[in-house]
Amino acid sequence: MNLRPMLFGALLLACSGSAFLLGRMHGGATPPPHAAAKAIATASSRAAPDSSLTEILNLFGWHGPANAQPANDEQGPPDIPAIASYEDLMYAQSPMLDDAIAGLRASTPGKPGLYAIGFAGDAEENVFRNEVAFLPRLLAKRFDAAGRTLELVNSPWTFDTAPLATRSNLDAALLRMAQKMDRANDILLLFLTSHGSHDHQLYVAMGTLPLDQLTPQDIRSALDAAHITWRVVVISACYSGGFIPALREPHTLVITAARADRTSFGCGSDSQLTWFGKAFLVDALNRTTDFRTAFADAKQSIAQWERRDRETPSEPQLWEGPLIAAKLAQWRATLPANAPTVPFVPTPKHAIP
Repeated sequence: MNLRPMLFGALLLACSGSAFLLGRMHGGATPPPHAAAKAIATASSRAAPDSSLTEILNLFGWHGPANAQPANDEQGPPDIPAIASYEDLMYAQSPMLDDAIAGLRASTPGKPGLYAIGFAGDAEENVFRNEVAFLPRLLAKRFDAAGRTLELVNSPWTFDTAPLATRSNLDAALLRMAQKMDRANDILLLFLTSHGSHDHQLYVAMGTLPLDQLTPQDIRSALDAAHITWRVVVISACYSGGFIPALREPHTLVITAARADRTSFGCGSDSQLTWFGKAFLVDALNRTTDFRTAFADAKQSIAQWERRDRETPSEPQLWEGPLIAAKLAQWRATLPANAPTVPFVPTPKHAIP
């Protein structure tokens, strides 16, 4: 049974107004529950951590069709089932994560540093992948975080080069990244971007894979299980203010693109960035290293765009735990002065070798 049309149909029906139909609203309906076992993302004992996906799939007896051609922007996205079975793809996730984590730069003793995970939830729209792909370049140039960012991406263009954005992969990524960090001293930035639902779930979709949706408690539980002390959680999605209550904790800063009962804007197949992604990531964080200042600047820009287009205000939200501000100030003091701005360049739809 093909679940994707049902999922995307529900998404369209729940969002009202011509703005969404033009690809501008950043929200979605409550995806139907799935009964898929979370264990599909566990590691395969038959695959070495440094194996390529092709090597891993060959272990399962897969060999690409003789006449297979690489996908490009004109041909459209590749057909995943024609390249690899979903089961083999999911078994490949743990080795791919191992390889990505192994390449991360280790913590510097005695100096607070920033680590980051980007999570692009919906494979249907490249806008989410664009934001997560921009994150490591921004953090490397301006936040002394080169080699400390992990990308989890749902995209038909990158499924064989980047770990998928799934609940299981997020759990595993946080646990494994925590082993690279000084958990008592370093800071984790978790940036999640996708559609959001009225009942406060982050939309997670990759073709017809029966993936779990991401709830606020899922995120909190994964962070707690990793024992990461200092946390900055940024959620770019409709209704994302509804994630704040579950994430409140003295060492945590939470920033969301909208309040709990409002949509945000800018997604769609014709978009390169959401409005929040442009305002916060590309514009504000290219001017300041202070997350609070960047949020205030982004909120002002978004309000101007919403007034211009006569949209209902999304009202981005910020909640700050009582202990996180001092740690962020300590970390900012170590950053280089006069860091260069980082221009946004949209990702090519085909994966870069």
